[in-house]
Amino acid sequence: MGKRELVLISVFLVLGICVYQFTAPAPAPGTEVSFGGIVNKLRRNIQGARQTAPADWTQATPVDAGIRELRINIGRPNDLTITGEDRQDIAAELHAVGRGYDEAEAKAVAAAGRLHVERIGDGIVISIEQGTDRATPRNARLEQLRIVLKVPRRLALRLEPHSGELVASNIASADIMGSRGETRVSNVDGLLRLSHSGGRLEIESARSLKLTARNSRGSIKHISGIVSLDATGAELEISDIVGPLDVEMRNDTELTLDAGKALKPPLRVNANGGRLRLAGLHTEARIDGRKTDLEVVMDAAAPVTIYNTGDDINVTAPPAGYTLDAVATEGRLDIADGSLKPQDGDARVNGAVRGGGPTISLRATRGDITLRKPEGK
Repeated sequence: MGKRELVLISVFLVLGICVYQFTAPAPAPGTEVSFGGIVNKLRRNIQGARQTAPADWTQATPVDAGIRELRINIGRPNDLTITGEDRQDIAAELHAVGRGYDEAEAKAVAAAGRLHVERIGDGIVISIEQGTDRATPRNARLEQLRIVLKVPRRLALRLEPHSGELVASNIASADIMGSRGETRVSNVDGLLRLSHSGGRLEIESARSLKLTARNSRGSIKHISGIVSLDATGAELEISDIVGPLDVEMRNDTELTLDAGKALKPPLRVNANGGRLRLAGLHTEARIDGRKTDLEVVMDAAAPVTIYNTGDDINVTAPPAGYTLDAVATEGRLDIADGSLKPQDGDARVNGAVRGGGPTISLRATRGDITLRKPEGK
């Protein structure tokens, strides 16, 4: 195609646009098409949402005696703070930051952020207003949401999967179906059921705990009852637990547990990979490991059974009397406490130490067993 043909095509294209503009019927209001409008749309799409603006929203909702549960279902990422107080209403605050093409649009987007609060049965349900996204221009969006709720502390909390920072305190009980990001929960009068993934995790003071942790990093302390932990790829420190305590850990989970004097029997740990550091053990326990780095320090004699396959078992003996039953298959024994010594070429030892007592049973396959003297001796 030559230059002449290109020029003719361009001329006919321009003439066609002009004829259409003069002969087309009048468009409906708000749908006018113009060259300037097309340029503005192109500029908007290229430059994007450049401006941000904040907006705040507040609402107080009375809560009568028939309300027992607070249910929260907010699908978009947000930072959420829930605080229980001695009050008869729910005070809700929403701080939003909108992003738009210009400042006016950003303000309008931020102002469109609203919470929907309604009663359903014996619960108060809080969600995001459904019209928020429909009222948002193209390329504009709510960029940040920070929600603060002050609620009657007698209410049970049920939180649907949540993404963003979560802080909850002073509540009757909590069922947190999913929390992704930094999470801090404290002072739960009843059961705390929590599924957490990714980020910092801090749990302090609850009557009982059922936790599923995926790639969590943090601490758990001051639990006055039963604790059930399922951890994958996590790094957690646990202290001041009454128990009983049941732990499933896998995929390089690193768990540091201070048993303390309050821990009730039994303690059960099932570990697949990773590392377990257990200090202050004084009660009945069973630990099953597979390729797990096990380090146990006993403060008192108790019936303890430890199995490990593919890695070593390291135990610091209790100061009082106990009975040792240790077998290392395809490994070796190093018994530093008491007078018991394995026979030459044998990786088995059984007998009483310091007059005998509860049995400490150790079994390692393709790993060594090391029994150290009590701390301070």
